[in-house]
Amino acid sequence: MNKIKEDPIQKLQYLVFKNLEEGFFKKERLAERYINQNIKLFENISWDQIINSNRDVRIELLEDSHVEGSTQKEVLYENIHTLIESITRKGFNEIDRSESSYEAILEHLLKEKEVSNEEKNTLEENDGPKILSWDFVTKLAVSNFNKRYSHLNESEQALLKILLSTDENKKNHLEDLKNENLESIERILSEGGIEEETKKALLGFKIKLETMGVDNLEESLINCAELKYSLEELNN
Repeated sequence: MNKIKEDPIQKLQYLVFKNLEEGFFKKERLAERYINQNIKLFENISWDQIINSNRDVRIELLEDSHVEGSTQKEVLYENIHTLIESITRKGFNEIDRSESSYEAILEHLLKEKEVSNEEKNTLEENDGPKILSWDFVTKLAVSNFNKRYSHLNESEQALLKILLSTDENKKNHLEDLKNENLESIERILSEGGIEEETKKALLGFKIKLETMGVDNLEESLINCAELKYSLEELNN
């Protein structure tokens, strides 16, 4: 899990696989929107980046060993992997394979899962407001998001909400995160009493933050979000 947190590509894959594995919808149009919303997160990521990241993690953690997931989920994971490949790999032309994977994931999301009566009652029944007021629309959107991604923890939900927003919102949030992290680093350094190795690491992060651009918003946001959580733990 620490390795996933350190690598934006791994974190993004983790979130999308978790969403598509644990999501559930009663209506097909909502499930389709959910799939497209998640896959869209990879639009600025290349297939080579994904393959290289996965290879590095596998070599570092497993060396020559081979590990497989449970046979019950093997087909689902393969379908998610195919759908991500169809979005990120240039020249991908296996349309039948990608469509088959899409349909299989859609069927999985619509399949009734073993949930409590209370959870069933909270599942969203519609995706549109019946009262035309901005306050109602905003509250409904937040409520639906919380239900849709209830399987994620609070920090994962917060990160995903930003990753799914507009580029302008991402840029603004990135700037806020950068400033917040820089302030936290300055505060920790000024208080003193930290090990020399930790001090060097913090100074290194400070330089990276000060020179960080917006060329790759998703990776930068994930890195800054993870740094924020680490700094909070350090402060505590």
